[in-house]
This record gives sequence, C-alpha cells and structure tokens, in this order.
Amino acid sequence: MRREVSLEEISDGRLYELNDMVKADCHDCEGCCDCCQGMGDSVLLDPYDVYRLTQKTGKSFNELINDKIEINIVDGIMLPNMRMNPDTNACGFLLSDNRCAIHDARPGVCRMFPLGRYWEDDTHFKYILQKGQCNKDNLFKIKVKKWIDTPDLKRNEKYILEWHDFVIELQEQLMKMTDESYSKKINLFVLQSFFVEPYDMQTDFYIQFENRLAKTKTVIRQLQKGQK
Repeated sequence: MRREVSLEEISDGRLYELNDMVKADCHDCEGCCDCCQGMGDSVLLDPYDVYRLTQKTGKSFNELINDKIEINIVDGIMLPNMRMNPDTNACGFLLSDNRCAIHDARPGVCRMFPLGRYWEDDTHFKYILQKGQCNKDNLFKIKVKKWIDTPDLKRNEKYILEWHDFVIELQEQLMKMTDESYSKKINLFVLQSFFVEPYDMQTDFYIQFENRLAKTKTVIRQLQKGQK
C-alpha cells in the first residue's frame, strides 16, 4: 500500500490539515458522477467503511459480496473494495439519476475525493488535493474537516493510523512467511475478524475495532509460532 511518488506528481503540491481551506467543494456534485465510474478495484474499504455500509443497507458483509463489493489481493493482503457494475462500469450504488444511494455512508475514499491522504511516514499523514481527479469546473474552497464530513474526526484519524500501521506490519510479516498455508490462514482470519463478523450497531465501533485488533494480533502471533 506504499507508493513511491512525489507530492508534485499527484497533487497541487500542498499539504492540508483539518482546519485548512481547500478548493474541493463541488456543490454536492449535482449528479456529475464522473468519479463513480471506471474506478476498477481502487476504492478500498476499511473496517469502518464496512461498518457504515452494513448499517446503512441492513445487509451483512456476506450479502454485499459479489454484488456491491468484492475481495482482491492488495500487496499480499485480502481486502474488500467497491465493485463496479459489469454492465455500466459504474459503482453498484450509483442510482439511475446519477446520485449515490449510500451518500451519507459512503466509504472514506469517496468521502475525501478529490482529496487524498499523503503519508509523511507510517505514523503521520496529511491531506492533499489530488491532481486532475475532479472534472467539475469552478470548485469552491471549503474546510477539510467539513468536506470529509465524518463524525468524531480526531478519533477517526487515530483509528486510521492504527489500521494503516496494522496493514503495513501485516504486509511485512506475510512477505517473510515461507509457508503459503499460514499466509492464507492469516489472511482469512483477518478478513473474518474485521469484515465478515458482524458489528454490534448499538456498541461504539472504535471499541469493537480495538478489541478485534488486539485479538487478531494475538492470533497472528500464535500462527507465526506454529510456522516455526
């Protein structure tokens, strides 16, 4: 998930923080939907994305698989992503009027667009305005935190750091493994623990995530010992 590119290659060259103004406001898109088509498997989902999707749709992860989302290998790790409609090459949640059926629960990647995260190192990130991504003219300035529109954003950023750190560490661990059967076991357990197993919608997501993260790290350590 690491990408070796310069800031100037992918953005306007600036780094933004939550209270900074950025030229990203497209007036609620007005049904433009250019960014909802032809995305391939690039809209990766994290556990909070899946939590919000299942809450919004009332469907389980397994019910959404192969319809609205799919699973691919990303740098050696099984991760879900939004699935494009094979007939239209558009997001499966795009309605006939070119509006988003899950707009208030849209994934983090969609929520930020045309912003993105720029990782200064494995424990710090800021936001960037991605170059040439939004085709809409006359974008207006808006505060980064208002555009991202995520409740309890500081807490969410802490969670993003933890998830990013876990994925990077897992990638490094899997690369060192010589027995593919153990790699598969770990991948399937991670998928089950963070995505397939339903979340309790009456309980704080971040508490559930912390518990699952601690349990998953313990299981991975046990599996690693079993390989030796």
